Amino acid sequence: EPDKDKSLRGSRDGFVETIVFNTALMRRRIRDPHLVMKMIEIGNSSRTDVAVCYMSDRASQETVDNIKARLKKAKLDMVLGSGYIAPFLDTQSTSFFSGVGTTERPDVACAEMAEGRVVLLVDGTPFALIVPYLFVENFQSMDDYNYRPYYAVFIRTLKFISFLISVFFPGIYVAVCTFHQEVLPSSMLYDMAVQESMTPFPVMVEAIFIHFLYEVMREAGLRMPKAVGHAVSIVGALVIGDAAVTAGLIAAPMLIVVAMTAISSFVVSQLYQPVSVLRFLFMIIGGITGFYGIVLGFGVLLVNICAINPY
Repeated sequence: EPDKDKSLRGSRDGFVETIVFNTALMRRRIRDPHLVMKMIEIGNSSRTDVAVCYMSDRASQETVDNIKARLKKAKLDMVLGSGYIAPFLDTQSTSFFSGVGTTERPDVACAEMAEGRVVLLVDGTPFALIVPYLFVENFQSMDDYNYRPYYAVFIRTLKFISFLISVFFPGIYVAVCTFHQEVLPSSMLYDMAVQESMTPFPVMVEAIFIHFLYEVMREAGLRMPKAVGHAVSIVGALVIGDAAVTAGLIAAPMLIVVAMTAISSFVVSQLYQPVSVLRFLFMIIGGITGFYGIVLGFGVLLVNICAINPY
């Protein structure tokens, strides 16, 4: 069962490390003679098998030829995973977001091929690469087809809002506490002023420190064995969080901001890597320039997203 792409009413099978099994999983779903799977060897020493899968009556032949040419130009010695060839397939190296998607679900890969996309399977990796991949597809899932239309629209809107919260909420909080206190209600302003006055650091330094600490604990929880991974959350939440607030190192509202940001970032897990970096950038921008810098940064980010033109 896929660990990353969870589905409530979808299939429970996922890709494995053996490429022959992965091609069979897709052949089982698409019994069409137009389904083409071309095998290519990449890597001078590893000689890794890569399957280029597409539907010949739906995928653009120009795109398929472009992908094959890029793979042949990849002069690599060892290919031990799909991440080795993904940079050669991407078209926008200056963007925070990639034009190459990943999935570990065969039904998602088949649905992408039905839309004219090209799916690449790398031997030894339980993930398939999807080319080209649009930014909006990060907010879609197989469950959208199983829900009623009104609920699917609600869930997708929820994902967009969660993405905005995870990127901008810490920066907006820092900007409000530093420059724009007048936007807060009086009662909330007094409470937050009391809390922040008890901490020895500026709000921007405090926000960067606590989010950096959260990233450290998250990385530790990922790398540790599952049997002891829960200890990281207990130590982080109960010991460090409560002790930091009690000692006056961190204000209580800042912990609420971190918790809300962290939960929102897991709603769209495919975008966690760019979100985690953008969050720090907007905290620095909000602490230096306030709302004006955040609005300008949002415009630059929007242009950066729209500039992605995969294939």
